[in-house]
This record gives sequence, C-alpha cells and structure tokens, in this order.
Amino acid sequence: MSNCRGFEQSAFTASLSSIKKLQKTSISVMQSSFWGRDLHINNGIQTVNSVKKQLYSGRATASRVFAMSSINGTTFKMNLNEYMVTLEKPLGIRFALSVDGKFFVHALQKGGNAEKSRIIMVGDTLKKASESSGGKLVEIKDVSDTESILKEKSGSFSLVLERPFSPFPVHQLHLMNDLDILYNRGRVSIATWNKNLLASNLQTSSGSSGNSGFVTFCPKFLTPQGWKYLNDQDINGRPHMVKHTPVLPFSSLVAIFSEEVAENAEWGHGSFPLEEYVKALERSKGELYYNHSLGMRYSKITEQIYVGSCIQKEADVETLSSTVGVTAVLNLQSTIEAANWGIDMNLINDSCQRCNILMINYPIRDVDSFDMRKKLPFCVGLLLRLLKKNHCVYITCTSGFDRSPSCVIAYLHWMTDTSLHAAHNFVTGLHTCRPDRPAIAWATWDLISMVESGRHDGPATHSVTFVWNGHEGEDVYLVGDFTGNWKEPIKAIHMGGPRYEVEVRLSQGKYYYKYITNGQWRHSTASPTERDQSGNTNNVIVVGDTASVRPLVQDQKKDANIVKVIERPLTENERFMLAKAARCVAFYVCPIRLAPK
Repeated sequence: MSNCRGFEQSAFTASLSSIKKLQKTSISVMQSSFWGRDLHINNGIQTVNSVKKQLYSGRATASRVFAMSSINGTTFKMNLNEYMVTLEKPLGIRFALSVDGKFFVHALQKGGNAEKSRIIMVGDTLKKASESSGGKLVEIKDVSDTESILKEKSGSFSLVLERPFSPFPVHQLHLMNDLDILYNRGRVSIATWNKNLLASNLQTSSGSSGNSGFVTFCPKFLTPQGWKYLNDQDINGRPHMVKHTPVLPFSSLVAIFSEEVAENAEWGHGSFPLEEYVKALERSKGELYYNHSLGMRYSKITEQIYVGSCIQKEADVETLSSTVGVTAVLNLQSTIEAANWGIDMNLINDSCQRCNILMINYPIRDVDSFDMRKKLPFCVGLLLRLLKKNHCVYITCTSGFDRSPSCVIAYLHWMTDTSLHAAHNFVTGLHTCRPDRPAIAWATWDLISMVESGRHDGPATHSVTFVWNGHEGEDVYLVGDFTGNWKEPIKAIHMGGPRYEVEVRLSQGKYYYKYITNGQWRHSTASPTERDQSGNTNNVIVVGDTASVRPLVQDQKKDANIVKVIERPLTENERFMLAKAARCVAFYVCPIRLAPK
C-alpha cells in the first residue's frame, strides 16, 4: 500500500489471474464516469468536453527561443520563458499535478526559501529538477521524477521552471478545497497491465509472479500518455480550426503534494497583496496571449481566405493542403522571427513545394504600427492578385492575432467596398484576434492621398495635438496657415507645469504654424522647422503620407506634436479614390509565378 500525502488513495499490485475481472469492471466504470461531474473545472464555466479538446488540440513543442545555461559543467538549453533557480531544503513549494500531466507551483510556504527567492511564482511549471542534492538535471515526466526533491531533507536542488504565457489566475485556486482536488473523490479505480501508462516508480511486489497488473485509486500515478490513452484522444495531433476558443490557464487538478513540513506551516501565493493581483487580472480581461505550444491555429473567413498563426512544422503544411484546401500562403512573419520560435523555414518551404502550395513571404515587423501602415497596401495587393488567380489563401503571421487579420480586414474594406467598422466586426467575429485598426485607417488615407497628389480637400482625416513647452503662467496661442491663413489664433490650454496644448482636426497635407507667447511670435525647437521665402523660421507638420507600392520605411522625425488618425465613414468620392488607388497598387505588383517557390 502506497500512501499519498494530503489525500486518501492507494496503489497496489496483483497477479494477472486475480484481477482480470476487476480490470474489466473498473475500466467500464471509468469510461462512463472518467469525466464525471465530480471532476470539477476550476473556473466553473468550461465544459469538460471543451477542456479535453483544448488539452490535446496541439502537439507542438514549447517556444524554442533558447538561452544557454549550465550546471556542474553540463550545458543545456532553455527557452526564454524558462528560468533556473537553486534552493536549499526545505524548498517551501507545494506542487499540483493537473489533468494534462503538468506539475506546477500551487502555493509557496510563507517565509520559505522559495518565497524568499522572489522569482518563483504560483503557476510556474516545473520542467526539470536535479535528481539529488547537486546532481544532474532530469526532465519531469511523471510523479516519480519529483520524489528525490521531496524526500531528501537537506542539500540544495536546482529547478528549471517555465513562466505561463498569460497571467495566472491565483485567486481561482481559492475556490477549490481538498475534496474537490481528490480524483473523482476516490470513486473510480484504474486497472491496467500496460506499464507505459503508469509512473515509473510503481513496481510489483516481491512475492508476485507472472504478468502483473496494477490497480490505482490515484491518478497521480498516471503518465500524460496514460491520460491520452484512456481518453481516446486524437494521436495525430493535427491542428484544429478554432473560433473564439478560450484557453484555460490550468486544467483540473488531480493531486497536490509537497515535502514534509510542519503542521502549522502557512501557505500563500507569494509576497504580493492578492487583492491587487486579482484587480490587475480583472483589468487584463479580454487580452489575448499567444501560446506557441498549442500549434497552428486558424479560422475560415471566406471560401478562399483563411487566417491564423504561423506554420510550425511540415505536418501543418499537409493539413492546410489536404484538409483545408489551401493553394497559396501569404506569410507576414520574418525569417528571423521564425528562427526565434524554432521554425525551420527551409523545411516549411520544401513541404509547400511538395504539396504544390505557393509560398509568398512579405514580412511586416511585429508590433510596429508604422511598418504595418506602410506595407499594408502592397500586402493587400498581393492578396487580391492571388484571389484573382483562384487561389485558396492562408494569411499568417506569428500569433495570428494582429498582422494577418489586419491584412484581411484591409482587403475587405478597400476591395469589396465594405466599411472599416463592418469589415472589422466580420473578421473578429470569426477569428479571435486584435487587428491594428488605426494602422488600417492610416493606410486608407495614405492610399487616397495617392490619387489626390498629397492634399485632401474633404473632411478632416487626422486629429493633431500641438504641444508647446514654455513656462507656467504664459499666454499661449497657436497660429498657422490653417487658422484663417494666420489671422485667427487659437488659445492653448494649460495642461499643468510648462505644457500647453491645442487640438485641431486637419485634412491630409502639409501645414506651417507658430506660437504666440505673451504677444511674441515664436517657433518650437521640439518640432521640425522650415524657412519661408522671406527668411522667417516656421514650424512645419506633414499630416498623413502618400502610399507607395515599394514603401521605404524610414525613422519618423522627432516631433512634440501628437497626430492621431480619424476613422469615419468615407464620402462617395473618397470611396471611389480608395478603390482606384488600392487596385493601382495591386496591379503594379509583378506577376506572381503560379508555381511553388
């Protein structure tokens, strides 16, 4: 009988002849109630089936942005979400085993060594641990791998932990009591003769003979492969098409355990105020966090357009070709970015060629709205040309959250005469994402400017906040060629300290201006200047820009003023100019080879 600390359960062995009947009955019970109501989902709202789909929807390895580290002279790799820490015993960590086979930090002992390290946080996953005090690191695969660090009472142990991709909901752990954590409250047993399904520390009793089987009331002794087998999961691990699929931060817990500690030991979740942490989590609701380990995720937008995250392996290409029917890929991820995620683009390109998929790489810098704005017209032009050739196109970037859906929204807005608001709602309703809507609006006015030769005669397109940094108590006015041709100064608002602001809505174009402070005409040294024909120095601002087929993205000039784009319904004339400019860019694109490259 093997006792497990913190809950009542046992595992024992028996001979084949004595428990064959028990195996049949136990397995049948397990299959009917393996995911019964007593196995609670921690957030109280997710259904069990959806959790099962999420746990096994992707088989891709974790982020492979590697950092090098070493212990006892042995060098090993860690991805950038991982860190290594060495702690003296007792560690002061309580671990939890979840349904998906992960060991993560459930709680920290108050005043313990882990809490004092000020780096270990609740929710961090245990990936590797030294097998003994000062020993080599071993990968944590099942419960037996944690025994050494829990049993030894002294010495120092090195742990490699991985930080979660998204903020961990510490407060949800408070909603569970000890009975909820017990596997189905001890009502279901598991019997098997397949030792690959069980933790490696289970051994037959010395007196047994023949082919021994195992019966356990503790899911702690199952390996992740055991869970997958018993749940009859899809062993191919193919990517799934998703639509607003939430990702649980942690799956149901099946065991909680720690080293031996004093009975009066207090457990907490770190040295931070939990109330403040919960408030921060509430503020971050609705944010998206990219989890590379889930594999390629995609959604269908139209019959010819699919959008999603990056292609990680050759199997993803086969899925796109055979399952989805994709014949062309528009990849907005750079080669350096792909390499940082451990993606071999040469293998991906070769696989595309074998599957007769046309691969077009047009990188846009991640989290760079200005680069997006400049490159979006050409990107949409590529998409139009592919669709005109009857390709089924997969538009992809790293996360599938920003660049690729922005390209699709811009295509619908510019090429199908759909309003930006309607196009945005249509795409975000089909695919969970956070497209760069201001960049699309910026690029829209840049395209219209192509037809208008740089000056827009219609309603305002941008909101400009002119900033003057002077002295408190000054009387400041803004005057320029947009204020009644220098004749109607606008009084600035004092924002506190030396800062004064004036907000003006302007159409696309180039404007000259100055400030009048205490009756004196002055220019700002914090904004660009030009001399006029009379030799006077004026400030100058260029509102908007003109789109280019081959954009040359240069660093923007430093300017204290703040320019924001105005998103509004287009006039009939603006819609005509937009359609004309967008198609001019598209058909300026060199003819696309109709063969994979």
